[in-house]
Amino acid sequence: MSKMIKKVSQSLGVMSHEIYCLACCLLGLIKVVLFFSKDSYNKLEIGAGLSKKENMLTVDLNLRSDYPFDLRAGLPFPDESVDFIYAEHVLEHFQHMDVKMLLGECKRVMKHGAVLKVSVPDARIYLNAYCNPDGFDHREFCTFDGGLDYQLRINYVNYMFYMDGYHRHMFDEESLLFTLKSVGFNNVCSREFDSDLDKRVRQFESIYAQCVKN
Repeated sequence: MSKMIKKVSQSLGVMSHEIYCLACCLLGLIKVVLFFSKDSYNKLEIGAGLSKKENMLTVDLNLRSDYPFDLRAGLPFPDESVDFIYAEHVLEHFQHMDVKMLLGECKRVMKHGAVLKVSVPDARIYLNAYCNPDGFDHREFCTFDGGLDYQLRINYVNYMFYMDGYHRHMFDEESLLFTLKSVGFNNVCSREFDSDLDKRVRQFESIYAQCVKN
């Protein structure tokens, strides 16, 4: 009986989450119709959570975002309506095909000449730690408490999927740039840490890139 109750509880949890996702999408679409102007200079941060940068609109699976929306469904904005997009530690939360879909959506809504700037965790840190564990200080690089035992070096690799909750796709610099190019962006390149955009607390573990829609 307890197993059945647990199963029903889990199913209700999934259903309530999907209802929340639907509510976010509906509200986001309504707000776009009512408040969004493609003629304005629109700077957008996707996957921003509750953080809010000055002069930047936010879109995320959160009813408190400027434009709530489930990014698994794309972006709610019209074609060629956004001048700048920023995504900090967002892409790794999606499966590979969803990463490409979301980047394709970014390209769709970007105006010609618009810039996309992204950052993602650097998987090489943890792969190198697995291959060369001597000298790797997990207290510095494995700060999210996932209950992992770092006497086992495979858990340096596992950590990549635990940090900040659930990660589904990991990048090194080569794969990040390749993915951006494969979607059709131009002028794809690595970039330096930008103190006006990027969180300094993530600098030690991040790869930074940018691209343009021509």
